[in-house]
Amino acid sequence: GDPLFFSALMADPPDNNADAYASASLADASLAAASAAAAAASSATGGAGIEGWPLSSTRPLSAKSWGSFTNLLETATAISQTMPSDAMKAMDDYRIAVERIAQKIVERTADPTEGAFIEETFAYKRLKGVCFVGHVKTDLDSVAGAIGAANLFDGLACRSEDNLNGEITYVLNEVANVEVPPLFDNTAGAGLPDENGEKRNVCLVDHNEPKQMVPSLASDMGRIIGCIDHHALSEGFASSKPLLIDIRPWGSMSTIITHLYIRLSSPISKSIARLLMCAILSDTLALRSVTTTDADRFAVAMLAKLGEIESPDTVAKQMFKNKTRWICNLGPYAMVRGDQKDFTVEGWKMGIAVLEVTDTAPVLAIADKLLLELRILKKEKGDRRGKENDVTAQLDFAFLFVVDVVKQCSVLLVCGGREYALASKAFPGCEFRVAKEGMGKAPGTTIALNQTLCDVGSLVSRKAQFVPALSQALASNFTCHRTRVTDPSYKQGTSGALLDRVLSNRQAEVRVSLDGQQLERDVRVAESALYDQKW
Repeated sequence: GDPLFFSALMADPPDNNADAYASASLADASLAAASAAAAAASSATGGAGIEGWPLSSTRPLSAKSWGSFTNLLETATAISQTMPSDAMKAMDDYRIAVERIAQKIVERTADPTEGAFIEETFAYKRLKGVCFVGHVKTDLDSVAGAIGAANLFDGLACRSEDNLNGEITYVLNEVANVEVPPLFDNTAGAGLPDENGEKRNVCLVDHNEPKQMVPSLASDMGRIIGCIDHHALSEGFASSKPLLIDIRPWGSMSTIITHLYIRLSSPISKSIARLLMCAILSDTLALRSVTTTDADRFAVAMLAKLGEIESPDTVAKQMFKNKTRWICNLGPYAMVRGDQKDFTVEGWKMGIAVLEVTDTAPVLAIADKLLLELRILKKEKGDRRGKENDVTAQLDFAFLFVVDVVKQCSVLLVCGGREYALASKAFPGCEFRVAKEGMGKAPGTTIALNQTLCDVGSLVSRKAQFVPALSQALASNFTCHRTRVTDPSYKQGTSGALLDRVLSNRQAEVRVSLDGQQLERDVRVAESALYDQKW
C-alpha cells in the first residue's frame, strides 16, 4: 500500500476542539468522542505541548510504536486488492478501513515530535500566500490542485490557459460550486505585477516539465519556490536554490493535496472535498487506471464522506460524459492538441495525445482527419512565429491514444511509417487494422491502410503504460526508414515535403468556425498532399 498517505491521517486536532477535528477527518461522531477522550488523557498526563504551538498537544508517536497500525494498513491493502474497480464499491469497502484507521490514530496521539514541529512551522510556511498554477493543456487534477492548495495555504489559484474542458467546467459549476480561477497571465501578482509592482512566488502543481509550464513562467523560473506533483521529475527541471518539492507516486496530485490538508489539520470544506474527489476520479479513471494506489482509493472514500457524496461512481460517469461531449464538439484540430505532451528519448522526439471518452465511435468516425492533424502537428512544432520552419524542432512521431473509460481499453491512431515502425515494436502482438471504415487511402507512402490503427487492449494510462512502452522501444537501439529530425542527414518523404509546401504557402490555415464553437482547418490541399501525394 502507501503507508505515507495513511500516516497523514495522524494530523492533529485543533486545540481543545474535537468537533473541528472530526470535521477535518471523517465528520464522524464516534471519532469526535475518541478525539476528546485522547485530548483528556493527554491533559491528565501533563501533555502541555510546545509554547506557541498553534495546534493541539496531542501528537503522533514515533514510527516504532505503530505495530497494530501497520497491521491495519495490511488489512486495508488486502481489502483493496480484492475490491472491484467500481468507485462506489471502493468507497463502501474503504469506509470501514477509514474509520478503523482513524480511530487507531486518535488513540495513539501523543506529544509532538521535533520533526513534526519543524515541518509544520518551517517547511510548509514557505507556501503561504504564493501563486499555485498547473500545466498547460490543463486537466481537472491540475485546476483542482491549484484551487485546493491555494485554499490550504492562503494563496492565489490560477489556471494556465483560457479554455477549460467540459469535465472541468461541469465539476466546478455543478458539483463543487467553485469559481473558475483567474488566468495566470492576466492576474496581478501572477503573470502581471500587483499594485506594488511585484509578482508572487509560484508553486507548480501537477507538473514539473518546463515545456508544460505557462510560457511566461517557463522563462522566469526563478520565481518557482515549490512543486507538488505525481509525475517523474523532468530532466529539464532545475533551480538555483532549494525548493519545497512534494512528489509522490500516486494516481492523482489531488490525493497529495488531500494528504496535506489532514497532515496540517486544516478542515476540508464540502466544496473542496468534492473538487478534490472529482479530480482523483478523473486522473485515475474512476479508480480503474493502473496508476491507482491505495492512497487514491482511501482519499476518495474520505472526501466522498466529507463532501456528502453518496455515489462517487455516479459523479464520475457524469464527468466523463461531459468530457466526451466536449471533446467530440472540438473538431480534429483541437482534439489532437487538447491533451498532448512531448517527450524525448535517445534523441527521438515524440508527441503523445490522449482522448478519454465514453464512446470511441464518434472519434474514429473522423480518423482520417485526425491522422492528417497528427502529421501537421509534427511539423507545426517547428514553427518559429513567422520565421522559416525549423525542421530540427519538429517531432519524429505523433500519436493519439483514444481511451474508452467505460470498457477500460484503448486504440492508437498511427499517422505514418515512422509511427507504425515504433508502435509495432512498442506493442508487440497487438492487432493493426484500418482506422476508419471506408477509408480509401493511407496517410503517406510508408504505411499501409491496414496499419493506421493499433488496438492496444487494456492499456489506458499515458504515464504508466503508453510512454514507458514507447520509450523502452526507442531506448532499445530503435531504427527505421528515417533518421532523427535533428540528424543533419535527415530527409523527408514525399508526403512530408508536400505538407511543408502546403503549410509554408498558408494553404491549410486554421480559423474559427462560423458558429464560433471550434477551430477548423481548410484541409482540401493538405489532404491531397498527404493521401494522394499531390499539390
